[in-house]
Amino acid sequence: MPKLAWVLLPLALYGAWLAAAAVRSRMPARHALNIQFSLFLMAYLLTTAGLGIFWVANQQLPVFDWHYLFGYATLLLVGLHLWFNLPIVVRWLRGPRAAPHAAPSAAGGARAWAKGALVVAAVTAAYFAGGGREQGPAAPVAGAVDGVAAVVSFHEYSSESRGKAFRRTPGIDWGDAPPPFKSYPDARHIPLGRGSVGTAGLSAALRGPAPRAQAMALPELGDILQLAAGVTLRRGGNALRAAPSSGALFPSELYVLAHAVDGLEPGIYHFDPDKARLDLLGPLPKDVAQEADATVVLTSVFRRTGYKYRNRAYRYVTADAGHLLENLRAGAHAAGFSPVLLPRFDEASFARTLGVDGVEEGVLAVMELRRQGPAPPAARTPARYAAVPVRANAMGVTGIIHQSTSLQAQQPTGEIVRLPSPQAASMELRRVIAERRSKRRFTAQPVPLESLSSILADMVQAAQLSDAVRINVVASRVAGLAPGVYRYDPRHFLVRVRSGDFQAAAGTAALSQDVIADAPAVLVLSAEREPMLAEGARGYRHGFIEAGMVGERWLLGAVARGLAACPVGAFYDDEAAALIGVDLRREWVLHFAALGFADEEA
Repeated sequence: MPKLAWVLLPLALYGAWLAAAAVRSRMPARHALNIQFSLFLMAYLLTTAGLGIFWVANQQLPVFDWHYLFGYATLLLVGLHLWFNLPIVVRWLRGPRAAPHAAPSAAGGARAWAKGALVVAAVTAAYFAGGGREQGPAAPVAGAVDGVAAVVSFHEYSSESRGKAFRRTPGIDWGDAPPPFKSYPDARHIPLGRGSVGTAGLSAALRGPAPRAQAMALPELGDILQLAAGVTLRRGGNALRAAPSSGALFPSELYVLAHAVDGLEPGIYHFDPDKARLDLLGPLPKDVAQEADATVVLTSVFRRTGYKYRNRAYRYVTADAGHLLENLRAGAHAAGFSPVLLPRFDEASFARTLGVDGVEEGVLAVMELRRQGPAPPAARTPARYAAVPVRANAMGVTGIIHQSTSLQAQQPTGEIVRLPSPQAASMELRRVIAERRSKRRFTAQPVPLESLSSILADMVQAAQLSDAVRINVVASRVAGLAPGVYRYDPRHFLVRVRSGDFQAAAGTAALSQDVIADAPAVLVLSAEREPMLAEGARGYRHGFIEAGMVGERWLLGAVARGLAACPVGAFYDDEAAALIGVDLRREWVLHFAALGFADEEA
């Protein structure tokens, strides 16, 4: 039964009872009706407030259907309540009249005050029990700790389950939402022209570039940045970007260290997606390597996401970074460059170079855009770095986990399901990125197995930062594929993990979000803990970024094949692990994404 029907059911039953009473000429008196409507109003008001306190304060998630549907019903009851009490208001406005009302006793007034205080205390306690603010793990606050231990502690703390609903206590105050764009009004601005980058088909752009000898041109750099993080649509006062972001908050910022770009003097630049321009911040430091034509540095303004999602903010900003970096990688390929993500670098040094504090805005990733052929897999590049001591800072647990991750093939055991030969996507990259939007409603039409096969094939790329990410699919309505849970093997076949329709279970694990519960197919990305943390805490960051990049291929591949998709970062970690049949002690779930045909009429 639809949610609205459940919400209105008590009122409908009451209405039926009133109708039956009217037929029998036993309609309650106006005073009785007023009392009855007041009781309904109190029940719906408390339910609406309770849902708001629980979901918004504790889960740090957008208001869900139950909350606003109960809110609409409450407004209806408020209207009825006001209508019944309007005569009382009118009499009061006309002036006082002598009435034989007895003066309230002192005991009665005391009871009224006590009841009011009890209600205020209950609401206040519920808010803080739900967790109005964030508190990090106790150990890292005391001083320097082991980075891997901090990572494990953070992941456990930021995991959601029904049993942890009231284990939140006050911590840092995230404040209001910061501005969506950074601005450098006193910098010299360089407009970014448009080139022809992005005309290659999606599959070709994902696979890799053809070698080129000429240096990068300014219009090419503009295209690459636009495809990665540019504004692609303005709607309702919001500037939507090329890459998706949790809650459309877009915490990522891009900076460019330009070494050899025709039409652009060497220097440090900030990309302003709002104005589609570069802001010159200063000259290049002498100690910056110059193997690439340009180096793109991605930072995150943590408060943009943290003010809403709080203790899960670092999960979201790193996945958002992965989405953006995959667009950047595909755009660089389309321009004929070899993008190389640096797995190890000194965050503090880059923060000083860019002029950011490294706390409120932290450096997450560095990608070099080279003319040479592909480099060896970045995740295996040797380097010498030491872990950064982990100490408390203004970002609370988010700052702790960022510091913790900073630096100074298994044989299948289940039934194998062969997939059809994949078909390359020919839609132009620039069109795919421009048309990508998160769709939350799907038709009942099954997803063709050929389309799923092609999307999965395009997702298999050389690991950029982490080889720990695993691809899982919950199939409910995929033509030619029995419903069940599958793990995708890079040799292009599926391994059946569980048989049966797990569509409802997927939706429940994703906090009962309809976008997952209604999707014909759901991507679930997980990461094996041992390989992810093999090189220390840094691997935690790399795992989420890699998952974001892999997930972006799913989103782009859907658009290129006439389908729709939507990423989801909110889920119960324990239920998600059970859904795909993994042990949380060995494998963590990182990301969900829905897939299907968009219901444009919904």
